[in-house]
Amino acid sequence: MAEIIELPREERSRSNERVDERLGGGYLADGALSSYLGNAETVAFVLHAKRGGVTVERDGGTETYKPSRGYRTVVAITDLRVVIAIGGADGGGDRVVPIPLSTVTRVETDSGLLRERLVVRTEVGERWSIPAGSDLDPVVAYLETARETWSRANRFAVRVEDHLTTARDRLDAGDPDGARDAADAALSAIASGREEVRALDLGDRVLDHAEFDAYRADVRAIQRRALADTADEHVERGERAERDGRLRAAHDALEAARDAAERALSIDADEPPDERLRERIETVERDRDRLETRPRERAKTALEDARSIDDPERRARRLTDALAAHRDWLGHCWGPSSPFAGDPDEIRAAILEIVDETVDVRTAVIDRLLAAAERLRAGGRTGQALSACDQADEQLEATQDVVSELAPDRDDALRAVRVEIDHERALIEREAGRAEDVSGPDDRAASDEPPSAGPDSSASATETVAGVTTKAADPARSERDHGHDGDAVREQSSDEFEFPGAERDRVTIEAEIRAMDEAAFTRFVAACWNELGWETTIFAQSRGQYDVMAIRRQLVDLRVVIWTVHDPGGDLDPSVVDRCVTDRDNVQRADAAAIVTTATVPDPVRERADRHDIKLLDFADLLDLVDTEGLADLALDKNN
Repeated sequence: MAEIIELPREERSRSNERVDERLGGGYLADGALSSYLGNAETVAFVLHAKRGGVTVERDGGTETYKPSRGYRTVVAITDLRVVIAIGGADGGGDRVVPIPLSTVTRVETDSGLLRERLVVRTEVGERWSIPAGSDLDPVVAYLETARETWSRANRFAVRVEDHLTTARDRLDAGDPDGARDAADAALSAIASGREEVRALDLGDRVLDHAEFDAYRADVRAIQRRALADTADEHVERGERAERDGRLRAAHDALEAARDAAERALSIDADEPPDERLRERIETVERDRDRLETRPRERAKTALEDARSIDDPERRARRLTDALAAHRDWLGHCWGPSSPFAGDPDEIRAAILEIVDETVDVRTAVIDRLLAAAERLRAGGRTGQALSACDQADEQLEATQDVVSELAPDRDDALRAVRVEIDHERALIEREAGRAEDVSGPDDRAASDEPPSAGPDSSASATETVAGVTTKAADPARSERDHGHDGDAVREQSSDEFEFPGAERDRVTIEAEIRAMDEAAFTRFVAACWNELGWETTIFAQSRGQYDVMAIRRQLVDLRVVIWTVHDPGGDLDPSVVDRCVTDRDNVQRADAAAIVTTATVPDPVRERADRHDIKLLDFADLLDLVDTEGLADLALDKNN
C-alpha cells in the first residue's frame, strides 16, 4: 500500500522536521528521510510504499529496486529534486536516487488494476516508475509547475552563458568595449530571466537554487577586466597624442583612463588586483599633472634659451620659437574650464614683451646690415651691398608679420626702418649707375669679383690612415670664441661683415648640400668645424659609432662627438638620438655630443635630444651657420 503526505504551505519552511514527524520513523535503514535532504530544500509531498519497488528504464534495459523486509520506499518531492530513498535495498543500506527537477522532461501517471504509479522522465532518457497512492493529481500538478519553472530558468541560463562566452572571447581578442557590451547583455538577460521566473508559482524557490547569482559574479569579473584594459588603451592613446603634440587630446585620454580605472576598482571582483588598479590611477594622475604644465614649461624654457644668446640674428630666431611656444601655451590654457596651467592675461603680456624684444633684436640686425651695405657701397662692391639690403628686407618682413598681427602700435617704427632700407638701396643703385657711366660694365663687373685666396689659403692638410681621416685646425682661427651651447661661431665686427655674391645665395648652397652623398656630407660637416677652429677626425662609416670627433685646443681641451645624418626630405628617427646617447656614454673624455642633419626634426625627437643633452643642428641651423660664418666655399667645393 502506498500513501501520499502533503505538507501544508505554512509547514514547508521547516519541512525537514515535519517530514520525519509525519513519517513516524523506522522506514529507512540508515537514518531519517531528512538526512538525505539539503537544508535549503523545501518538501511539498512525501510518498511511501510498504512493498512497492522503484523501476527505472534506461538504454533499453530495466532495473527494479525494492526495500528489504521491514523497510519502505520513501520519495520526497521538494522544490529542487525528487529524492527516492529505498530502505535496505543496497546491501543492507539505503539506496538513494536524487533526480533534479531541472532535468525532468515529463511527469505522468500509470494506473493499474490494483495500484497507481508516478512516472518521471528525465533529459538523459530515464523513465522512473514510483509507487504512489490513489490521488496523484496534486503531485503531478506540483511537478509540472516545477518542471516548467526550471525549464524557463534553464533557457535564460543558456542565454546568459552565450553572452558571457561572447564577452570572454572579445576580452581575449583585445576588444574591451565589445566585452563590456556583451556583459551588459548578460546582465539584461539575468534581469529578464529573474522577472519572468519569479512570476511563476514556484519562481522564488527556483531562483533561490538557480545559478543567477554566480552569473552576476562572472559578469563583474568581466567588467572589471574590460575596464582595466580600457584604461590601458586610453593611456596608450594619450601617449600617441602627446608625441604628436596634441596635448588636449592627450589630456582627455588620461582623464578617460583614470575614470575607467576608478570604475574598475569600484567593481567587486578579484582581477586585476586592487593594488594594481590603484597604481595605474596614481601613474595616470602624475602624467596628467605633468601634461597640464608642459605648455608653460616649454614656453618658459624657449624664452630663457633665446635670452641667453648674444648674437642678434640667432637670438631673433630663438625669440620666434619662444613666441610660437607662448602662443601655443595661450591656446592651451584659454577658457574657464581649461586644465592647463597658466593665466591668459599674463601670457598675453609676455607675448607682447617677446614681440618688443623681437623688434629690437631684428632692428639691431637690420642696422648692422645697413652699416655693412654702406661700407660695401663705399668700396664699390655693389652686388654685395645690394645683398645686404635684401637680407635687411627679409628681417624687416619677418618683423612686420609679427607686429601687424600682435603689436600694430609698432608699425610706425618699422615704417621708419623701411625708409632707411629703401634709402640705402637707392644710394647703392645711384652710385652703381655713376660707376657704370665712368668705367663701363666690364670694369664694374670686375670690381665685384672677390679677391683670389692665393695658394696658401687652401684647406688644412689631411691624412687618411685605416679608414680614419684627420684634418688639422687652422692656427689662425684658434683664438675664436665659442657661442651659446657649444656652437662654434666666429665673432665678427661690423667692419669685417661680408656677404656672398648672388651665385652663392642660400638656395644654391642648400641645393649643393642636398646633392651630397652621405660621405661627402660628413666631410662637409667636419670641414665646417675645422674652419671654425677645431681639429676634426672623420671615422669610416663601418665603425658604427659617431662620425666625427672635434677637439678644441684650449687650456682644457673640449671634445665633441658628432653624428651626421644626411636625409633631405626625411624625418629624423628617434632611434638616432637613443643610439647617440648610448655611444656618447661609452666614449671616454667626450664633453658634448651633437647631431647634424639635413632631415626634418619632429618636435618629439627634438625634445628627446634636449632631455638627453644632445645638441641638434637641423638643416635650417646648418644653412644659417654657413651664411653667418661665410662657409659657402666649403659647400661648393666638391672635394671638401
